[in-house]
Amino acid sequence: MESRSVILVIDAGSSSVRCTSYELLDSSEVLSTRTQPPIKAIEGMSYSVPMMSVTPNTGYIRIHEVIDAIDLCIDEVLRLLRETIPHKYNITALGFSTFVMNLVGVDEFGEPLGDEATMSYACNRAEVLDTCSRIERTLTPDMKQSIYEQTGAPLHPAYALPQLIAFYETKGSDNAHLVEKVHQWKSISSICLSRWTGQRHTQIPISYSEASWTGLLNFGSCTWNDEVLSILEKSCNLKLLPPLSDFDMVDDLRKGISPQSHDGSNNIYWNRWPELRQCQFFLGIGDGAAANIGSKCGLLSSGDDNKRRIAVTIGTSAAARLCLPLEIGTLNHSVVVPFGLFCYRVDKSTLLLGGALTDGGSIIEWARSLFNLYSTESFNMCLQKVAKIYSGRCESPSPGVTMAPFLSGERSTGFRVGANGCISGITRETTSIDIVYACLESVVLRLCAIIKLLTSVCEENKSQYILVASGNALEKNHLWRQMLADCCAIDIVIDSDSNEGTSRGVALLVAKTLCNDCSKESLAIENESVPDHKASNYWKTASVAQESLISAVSSTWGGT
Repeated sequence: MESRSVILVIDAGSSSVRCTSYELLDSSEVLSTRTQPPIKAIEGMSYSVPMMSVTPNTGYIRIHEVIDAIDLCIDEVLRLLRETIPHKYNITALGFSTFVMNLVGVDEFGEPLGDEATMSYACNRAEVLDTCSRIERTLTPDMKQSIYEQTGAPLHPAYALPQLIAFYETKGSDNAHLVEKVHQWKSISSICLSRWTGQRHTQIPISYSEASWTGLLNFGSCTWNDEVLSILEKSCNLKLLPPLSDFDMVDDLRKGISPQSHDGSNNIYWNRWPELRQCQFFLGIGDGAAANIGSKCGLLSSGDDNKRRIAVTIGTSAAARLCLPLEIGTLNHSVVVPFGLFCYRVDKSTLLLGGALTDGGSIIEWARSLFNLYSTESFNMCLQKVAKIYSGRCESPSPGVTMAPFLSGERSTGFRVGANGCISGITRETTSIDIVYACLESVVLRLCAIIKLLTSVCEENKSQYILVASGNALEKNHLWRQMLADCCAIDIVIDSDSNEGTSRGVALLVAKTLCNDCSKESLAIENESVPDHKASNYWKTASVAQESLISAVSSTWGGT
């Protein structure tokens, strides 16, 4: 029997690390139908490690634990492949996705310096908030707008600029000793690839995709942004920033694992993973970009439904995103980023426009912990009562509890520094059910605000959009999907092919590179939530209530 070509995909997420194997299909199989994707997940050939990769509020990455978990996942998937289909597979490539933003300080040997020399999207530390506010005061409105238009990212603690400056201004603090030891800043994927291939860490770039999430990249030219660098260079040696490349353009990564490391020592991975000796490695893709591709919301989405697809994800965090075409270096492009959204790179020819909430499913986890709803039975009973309340309010709108869901700060749509959560409308009759209801409603309202901005970018009207749901928190909660459909007045579907959409998206991008595949994918609708137009008045009222609450309390947030 002819050996099967296999693509391994690493998905280093904020709540788990996973390795999944995909079969790269023969071209004749793909060409048999115009909408057949070039990859297929190999059943049972995956392994995951649940973990909290990022410490809340500090945003520090548990970098050594994450790297160990990545190695373990590869160990286990290779073991499964050896035991199940020995001698009948050939690992052709390994693709990578990581939570973004992530930056890790490494020493002269390429080793991570520890958690306190890391930076992530989840940073909400006081010194970074203060640094962000201080930078903002030095910039004119025109300067801030110019940076936003070029990088697709506002000035905010979730991005690298304030975090790097705060790191380099730590004189006298507990981690001041780390400053002089940073030899270069790397992404998680670049660190792993350096270790596996035996390359010097200075040779492995960061991908355009991962770099754009730092807020330092000009998304049009795919170079570090000059205006941002002029601010950063006062604190940081710019030579410590990594080189840049598209995810599939690094020649040194096409050679597989080397028997020796760059210093002449034996590479432990040569014998540990012999299947990867001839494997082609790829740089990391931001998890949001990969999720869009994997949930059939990329540029190659089939047009047979005549609707532009917006990917909506609720996992630990939440986001809504769509893809737009833009080749590197396109002059006078027409992409305008409305305030409240971000614009990142997927690759050299594709942009990702969208918005994100730091707290999505984490809001519900917080409520379950607060009200001791740990068991599935107790939580499901709670949701049944919430659904009853919702049905009643859609029929006859009445005031309830209103929430601003910024437990870990605000990203889209206000990007207000120092934002925190707030609940209003509590009375003696308020119960835990009302608070859980408010949690669900608040996330829906913030996602709807993002989706309204996305639909305003293109000329098509709402009837020409469809929401594609992903993320465990959304896929497993029908009520949440229905609330979102009602609030946005847009159909929301679950695609049956898009399980583990982030990993699937990486596999598709890798397959496209390996076999130049441009197959378009039709949706395989497993479940659909259609808007109930009777709920429109309720959601208009709820939206006004939430916006009024945020406006009223935002003056109390430090840094605004």
